[in-house]
Amino acid sequence: MKLAKEIGRISRLDRYKRPEKVKGAAKLDSNENFALDSEFIAKIAAEAARGADLREYPLDELGHLYGQLAKYIGISEKYIGVGSGSDQIIELLLATLAGRGSRAIVFVPTFSYFIDRCELNGIRVDEVPLGKDFELDARKFVRRAKKADLVYICSPNNPTGNQLDKKTVQYIIDSLRGKLILVDEAYADFAGYSLAREATRRDNVVVLRTLSKAFGLAGARVGYMVTNRKLAGAFKSTIQSPYPISTLSLTIATRVLERSAQVKKTIEEVKAERKRVFDRLAQVDGIKTYRSDANFLFIETGKRYRAIAKELEKEGIIVRLLGSAAGHSGCMRVAIGTREMNDRFLSCVERAVVA
Repeated sequence: MKLAKEIGRISRLDRYKRPEKVKGAAKLDSNENFALDSEFIAKIAAEAARGADLREYPLDELGHLYGQLAKYIGISEKYIGVGSGSDQIIELLLATLAGRGSRAIVFVPTFSYFIDRCELNGIRVDEVPLGKDFELDARKFVRRAKKADLVYICSPNNPTGNQLDKKTVQYIIDSLRGKLILVDEAYADFAGYSLAREATRRDNVVVLRTLSKAFGLAGARVGYMVTNRKLAGAFKSTIQSPYPISTLSLTIATRVLERSAQVKKTIEEVKAERKRVFDRLAQVDGIKTYRSDANFLFIETGKRYRAIAKELEKEGIIVRLLGSAAGHSGCMRVAIGTREMNDRFLSCVERAVVA
């Protein structure tokens, strides 16, 4: 039976495992923005709840969000599409613009969700390894990409944290004009540049963004994309569902964007903390920390891996334990949290290393 065979195929695929929530733990495993004041978000959420009539479908609220997004990124809303997180936008684009039997290309390691969803949709994935320090051989990547239908570029990259050189990404885009190119910029608010404007001038480039990271709205599930006017219009009118985001999430997202000055201030604080944590880790023997343009750091701990992981668990600090990754041993990804959270993490690493 075809249905049974397909269900069997799907059941064998890799699946996302939601982390357990540990009460009282310092949660540095999911790249959430705990540096943004929780009371700031809570007050906006309360205001949104008081003013929302949940008996109605969100009509005006969607338009208000488009207006604030356009203002924030400085691009007309004609080039923008929104979704229930950038994950949902990826899902829709894979299903409608790629489809079963097509081929995608990625560099690895990268955002594993994208690879998993390609496999779910019957899309073959070609993986090009990054270099020793997570640099990309752009010419090699382009040569391999010419056999693909879909190109995925995560920059800043998850889990490595580095943003590709802007000229490198532009070279890839210029060399692959006939391919659909997805540039995942979930962490671009913490980085040096965005290709959003570039996407409006191309007929094959989609830049993916989210409010889950810098804007502290991971629980609201609001993402957006920037692309050319024709594709954005088709996405809003046909590809996307009529009401993809709840009234509450739309209103909260709009009001946080209206107060983006406070978010930008927090972003600068996170970047300063990122440098401080990086510099302190650089003094620890036996581990290597890689340059990051995101709100997290990729750390190679080698033989110190088990000792550090044990110390972190004992102290109630949760990080993303990656183990071996792309030829690197004892790898961890740790988000930049509040100064207090970061200091707790640093103290654990230092204790584990000298023990």
